[in-house]
Amino acid sequence: MVDLTLFASYVAVVQEGSISAGARRCNITQPAMTRQIQRLEHSLGVRLLVRGKGSLRTTPAGARFYDRATDLLTLAENVVGRTQQEAAQTREILHVIAPPATISSVVAPYLVARGTSTPLLDCDEAEPFRVFDTAAARGADLGVSTGVPRPGWQRRAISSALIWAHVPPGHELARLPEIKVEDLVRHPLVLLTPNSAARRLLDQEVARTGCQLADPLVVRQPAIAAALAVAGRGIAVLTDDPGPDVLAIPIRGEAEPLRVPLYAGWDPDNPRARLVEETAIDLGDFFEARTRARVRAHRDHVMNT
Repeated sequence: MVDLTLFASYVAVVQEGSISAGARRCNITQPAMTRQIQRLEHSLGVRLLVRGKGSLRTTPAGARFYDRATDLLTLAENVVGRTQQEAAQTREILHVIAPPATISSVVAPYLVARGTSTPLLDCDEAEPFRVFDTAAARGADLGVSTGVPRPGWQRRAISSALIWAHVPPGHELARLPEIKVEDLVRHPLVLLTPNSAARRLLDQEVARTGCQLADPLVVRQPAIAAALAVAGRGIAVLTDDPGPDVLAIPIRGEAEPLRVPLYAGWDPDNPRARLVEETAIDLGDFFEARTRARVRAHRDHVMNT
């Protein structure tokens, strides 16, 4: 059985730089701390610390274990905190893991629109390809991502996210109802890294058309890409909502606008699986209706300018 007290003691010793300082932080004596570290090393079968003259140092195995122990302790605090939070609440709360773009462009507007008629969706962020593993590790109720849910989980394709070109209002492409990939690549672009589903789909379409990307700016965070579009550094290609100073225009592929599937996934053994599924379906219906409304609004804007 894992004893998290030993993990916490080891982390304290490494962070404080000595056995005695770690003991003071944990409110135990130095001999007691020494025994705890020895117990931990014995149970793991490796030496974690280099003892001797000078400052305390970790062994290579100790350095790796420190990183893993801090991750585990953070997770444990998260689990305890959420459990206590949920116990104190009288309303339904679902813990959701999703990418930042999904939280800001899907979950947050959904909560605003539905008001008090839906469970409270409390979210944590994760990279798209890590959403469902993170949800499983943290015991979350629901994962929502462009990635496919993990094996053994219930999965549902709840909607699809349009890939938008974030264009300043004065740009020559701003008056188009849609932008073809062939036209898009003629302009400076701001793209996410290839681990983004939107970027991968754009790359596929660029390859299909035989076009080439002309040295785009590549950033990791959608918020930075959106900011660069506002600053006039290029057209950002994102699934996110646009900022106040840009227009979001659908990007058209061979036959239709480019879309990234949006999946919901959850543990079928979750006692609240039925509520989770109902919420996922409603979330997808809302997002689909919202996307259609945004497309209509942009077309109306083009016709009236």
